[in-house]
Amino acid sequence: MIFLYKSNIGDMKKTKIYLLAMLIAFIPVTSCNNGDDDDDNNTTPTASNVVEITANIDAVTTWVTGKIYVIKKWDFYVNNTLTIQPGVIIKFHPTSGPNLTLGNTGTIIANGTSASPIIFTSYKDDTNGGDTNGDGTATTPAKADWGTINLNGLNGSIFTYCTFMYSGINQYAALELSAGSSATVTHCTFAHNDGSYYYEGVLNGTNSGAATVIQHNVFYDNVVPLSVSTLYGLDSTNTFHNPADISQTNTYNAIFVESINEIETPISWLEDEVPYVIDDNDFWIEAALTLGDNVVLKFKPSSVIVLNNGANPIVNYNGSGVYFTSYKDDTKKGDTNADASATSPATADWEGIYNNVSSLYETWSNISYDNH
Repeated sequence: MIFLYKSNIGDMKKTKIYLLAMLIAFIPVTSCNNGDDDDDNNTTPTASNVVEITANIDAVTTWVTGKIYVIKKWDFYVNNTLTIQPGVIIKFHPTSGPNLTLGNTGTIIANGTSASPIIFTSYKDDTNGGDTNGDGTATTPAKADWGTINLNGLNGSIFTYCTFMYSGINQYAALELSAGSSATVTHCTFAHNDGSYYYEGVLNGTNSGAATVIQHNVFYDNVVPLSVSTLYGLDSTNTFHNPADISQTNTYNAIFVESINEIETPISWLEDEVPYVIDDNDFWIEAALTLGDNVVLKFKPSSVIVLNNGANPIVNYNGSGVYFTSYKDDTKKGDTNADASATSPATADWEGIYNNVSSLYETWSNISYDNH
């Protein structure tokens, strides 16, 4: 019991107020955690770390580390610069439609790190970011759960240490470098994707621009891993199998070349893990094409190379391990046409290599199954 001795009522009132303040000061304080302090590695999403995207991006925007972004807008457009920080997870909701598309001055700057990659994946993917759709184990991710990221002819996007999984609705590529887009794609992983329209890869550079860089990427468990244009070369840094399981490759384990543009500036093809596949009945080489040792070119029916300038603009055409052969030839870099032993190579499977200067077909010893 506390005894108070005061001379008047005014002093008593002041004392009561003072004691009340003292009591409040000693009451333990508890706080409501809004989730902002969540560990970035927490696999259980909370309202604070899941961000639903329901509108286009029209202003400069940053998606921040520790967040899971769920795209729920049909045909979602990025009309300005979108910067994606390391560790961000982007999930595509089934109601979002097939595409994330760049528009206006849209650019994606997605610089992950080896320790904190940026992940583009299915809404059903509980392995990355936890059970975002809240259905426990009722659903699991699969190829073709979402569509594509379409650069739509715009340049300057960067994807470094990104992972693309479970794309391919309507046979779309996971990353579409369409309409002349030039982009930098390095240290990325493409796994478990569909997307096989006319042998276009899950990284589809068929129509990409000359400034495109594709290096140090990993492709496995996709239908078609990679397709490229003839405007730029490829080094030997890309990998076409699962590094943790070398037996896991891709259905059509090759680089498919689209020669909408002729080879008009010097380029190099150095990749030797998988073959390059040429599907063109009029593939003109106007400038030097340099092949690395052990590079294999396979040709689909009716395909022909035309050497248009000089006796031979293919540098290292007779290099160690270099071959020009049929698409059905499984003895060179494996079963590229994905039919096991259903087909075998034969004479006249493809047209050949025509020298437009001599008006003769080449008869190099490393040419097989052509028509000449």
